[in-house]
Amino acid sequence: MEFFKPGSLNIDFVGKRKGFIALSIILVLGSIAVFTWKQLADSINWGIDFAGGTVIDMEFAKEVDIGEVRKAVTDLGYDKNVIQRAAFVGKEGQVEYIIRVERIAILSEKDAGKLREGLGGIFGDKMERLIFDADSGDQFELRFSETVTESEIRAALKKLSESTGRTELASVVLRKQGKEDQHRYMVLMTGVAAQIEKAMKKAFPKESPSVRKVEFVGPQVGSKLRTDGILAMIYAIAGILIYVAFRFNLQFAPGAVLALAHDAVIVIGLFALLGLEFNLTFVAAILTVIGYSVNDTIVVYDRIRENLARFRSQSLDVVINTSLNEVLNRTVLTSLTTVFALLGLLVIGFGEIQDFAIAMTFGVVVGTYSSIYVAGSTTIWLEALAKKMRRA
Repeated sequence: MEFFKPGSLNIDFVGKRKGFIALSIILVLGSIAVFTWKQLADSINWGIDFAGGTVIDMEFAKEVDIGEVRKAVTDLGYDKNVIQRAAFVGKEGQVEYIIRVERIAILSEKDAGKLREGLGGIFGDKMERLIFDADSGDQFELRFSETVTESEIRAALKKLSESTGRTELASVVLRKQGKEDQHRYMVLMTGVAAQIEKAMKKAFPKESPSVRKVEFVGPQVGSKLRTDGILAMIYAIAGILIYVAFRFNLQFAPGAVLALAHDAVIVIGLFALLGLEFNLTFVAAILTVIGYSVNDTIVVYDRIRENLARFRSQSLDVVINTSLNEVLNRTVLTSLTTVFALLGLLVIGFGEIQDFAIAMTFGVVVGTYSSIYVAGSTTIWLEALAKKMRRA
């Protein structure tokens, strides 16, 4: 199958490179600016994988209003939440909703600080410390300088529950810690999933909501995953630099690497602009885009290398232009067939699958563009720079 007859094309890709290089610079700088602005405004949509939080798969007997589900979750104090209707439908019409909240514990650090102040006001000098770790789940440790009974602690927590509206403080499990002369208690609270399930049963009593699956990632683990994701992209680009330098030469390698960085940065900028979720699926999409883009670039470089041997008397500009016209059929066909395969995921996909398809579709378009204009233009620029250095 061919869109263009061999030898019929003579598009001046090289002659138009300055305009497209300017466009690429604008897109890359714009992407960096959008991401930086969103990051400073703390509005980057970091997924559970990177920010930490809890993912709950909740099943209902029939479809419910997703707005009402969101309201029930928000009323619990989880303002940062994402509610999605899953494609799953049970044999008897059950519908599944995916509830994401950016917390693995009912208490946040800010909540723990208020609780510490409240208990300090009740117990005075008896209160030594309240130890809370957001990664440890729904629990905190109380330490006193002298004997305090469990009933006194429960009464104090109940009083704070009434004054703050935190009903979960009224029903906790107390466990004595350490030796008898150490006045330490571990306070265990209702978990996030149990709290949300209780709220759903109250809001939708006829739909019989129940938790099917719960997953959570702590903030520290999420931060490490984010760092590892960035390193994975850097390692991939560095590996490609070495591969292209070995297969061709150092004259070609920078162009390939610049094209890959160009593609990755623009896709990241798109996600930041649209408010899509940055998670491990997004990292997989970026790595896939990098792999796709370098494959297209290698094909272009192979043809350039062949034509450099065939047309020794021609300048590099002419050889690259000829090579791009010769591989344009293959480039367009490969890109279109890939995009057609992704359209299904874009139309019927949901959640992370749809985000993956968006990143891949946009990445394929940008990757095709960079293979033609960025990689070849960089090679021409490096050749001109090398000539100037030799003359000097």
